[in-house]
Amino acid sequence: MNEKGCLRGAPFQIWEKGKGKRERWVVGGALSPFTFPLSLSANYPYARNVIGCSVPLTEDLMPDHPSLHPQLSQVFSRPAEEKGKPEPLPHDLAKDVPQRLQFLSLFFLVVSAVNLVLTIISGQASLVRIVGIVVAWLVCGLVYVVARGPMLSTRGLLNVAFGFEVFIAALITVGSVELVWYIDGRPPLLWSPVAVIILIFPMIVPNTRERVIAASVLAALAEPAVAYGLAGTLGFATPTVGELMRNSWPNVVAAAGAFLFWQELYRLGAKLAQVRSMGAYHLLEKLGVGGMGEVWKAKHNMLARPAAVKLIRPAAMGATDTRKAGTARERFQREAQVTAALRSPHTIELYDYGVSRDGTFYYVMELLDGLDLQTLIDDHGPQTAERTVKILRQACHSLYEAHEAGITHRDIKPANIFLCRYGTDLDFVKVLDFGLVKHRATEKADGKLTQEGVIAGTPAFLPPEMGLNEGTVDGRTDIYALGCVAYWLLTGGLIFDGSSMAMVVSHARDVPPPLSERSDQEIPEGLERIVMRCLEKDPANRPPNAKALSDALAAVGIEDRWTPEREKEWWEAYGK
Repeated sequence: MNEKGCLRGAPFQIWEKGKGKRERWVVGGALSPFTFPLSLSANYPYARNVIGCSVPLTEDLMPDHPSLHPQLSQVFSRPAEEKGKPEPLPHDLAKDVPQRLQFLSLFFLVVSAVNLVLTIISGQASLVRIVGIVVAWLVCGLVYVVARGPMLSTRGLLNVAFGFEVFIAALITVGSVELVWYIDGRPPLLWSPVAVIILIFPMIVPNTRERVIAASVLAALAEPAVAYGLAGTLGFATPTVGELMRNSWPNVVAAAGAFLFWQELYRLGAKLAQVRSMGAYHLLEKLGVGGMGEVWKAKHNMLARPAAVKLIRPAAMGATDTRKAGTARERFQREAQVTAALRSPHTIELYDYGVSRDGTFYYVMELLDGLDLQTLIDDHGPQTAERTVKILRQACHSLYEAHEAGITHRDIKPANIFLCRYGTDLDFVKVLDFGLVKHRATEKADGKLTQEGVIAGTPAFLPPEMGLNEGTVDGRTDIYALGCVAYWLLTGGLIFDGSSMAMVVSHARDVPPPLSERSDQEIPEGLERIVMRCLEKDPANRPPNAKALSDALAAVGIEDRWTPEREKEWWEAYGK
């Protein structure tokens, strides 16, 4: 509990207690300003939020709960088995269950077909075998359809896998019982194909501990049960209890081995899940790789809302040794906090931040549906003047708020401006990656937090004052970079080509070619004049702020030509 009486957790903190029969708490995000009511029952360790969704309260949610209320301590101290919850399957094992179940069902479908052909060719076809093969086709086909479609949740598919293993064991027994048990009075073989299934099934389709144990035991019992029940039908003597026990030992060994293998698989899956957990978020899928790190799609351990997690390598934050690690952590925390304070709808929303066990810095952000401007031009070429104006004005909205708060982005480039579907809005702009922000107040208060010896930004979009490390870096620095983005949108090319150092020098020294000379489309004179003014070497000659730039772009009078109908048509044709 901190000095304000707030319990800080990941990602929430408890603010105040209300009155009533059920204890109600107001909960707010550690970064986000929104709050929602949370109610707690002494007999059920679940919270119910304002929209009625039950959320389990865990140690991760409120790690300091004993100092909040003794009742919470009692709730959280109950072991998992007392709460009646089976141990869950790690996400990295559970996510592939549908594909693995599809593979097994197709495999056994093919095996059954081959078995039918061989049975007919050998002249050993019997009613029991043919019926068994037909039933196998039907069951395997049904399992494939269920695993492929959205009908069942992961929990439902795990139940299907449990039943499928027992069914396959019984089916194989019907087809192989004469080989395994008796043929013309000869002793049985000392192995069983059912034992192989018992041993390998949990490794192909992982399941929870309870289901693995139950399925292995039932599958092991299926063979002696079928052998005993079908002995007369298949034409050999009913086995004695001793024979049943003697012939079933491979299945018993396989069942024990299956559990041991499952334990090792579960341990590895849990370890992988731990490695891929960032605070309360679990990494699902890599979305991209950048100069500072990686971006992953992620999910919260309790909330249904998806998110994007950016992993930043410690070296990218200047944490190259132990001495610098503390400074890098402070700078990272400062940048995350100032970014989270921005409320423009055109600024990426930051949900959470932290440092993982291995020292990796991470941001948790909203997950967007669309593409960045780099991809837009790479895939679709230069954009029309009217669409470009609309994109730039939305970016100005984000930057103006940041500049007024004393924050300079310092890395405006096409890859950091995202064009997306946002609810019912199309062509909605989000400015990303304030990871290189410079905050005026904190820089003055503690200049040592700025990474030393590094030129921040991207060479192709680097303002002269940053490349030369001279002059003041402020909002007009971002305006220069935004002018480079406008040039990119309208021409489909960079202002200057060459190596990274050559581009830095060109931005600092050379006059950029006029837009009209580089673009194949007609550029309104007013728009060209504005873009070229943004690219002035002297910050004093650029638009004074992002709002002035937005107003100048609006005065060109072409934004309305990019109509909602044209937006819809474009997104229906090219939106992913």
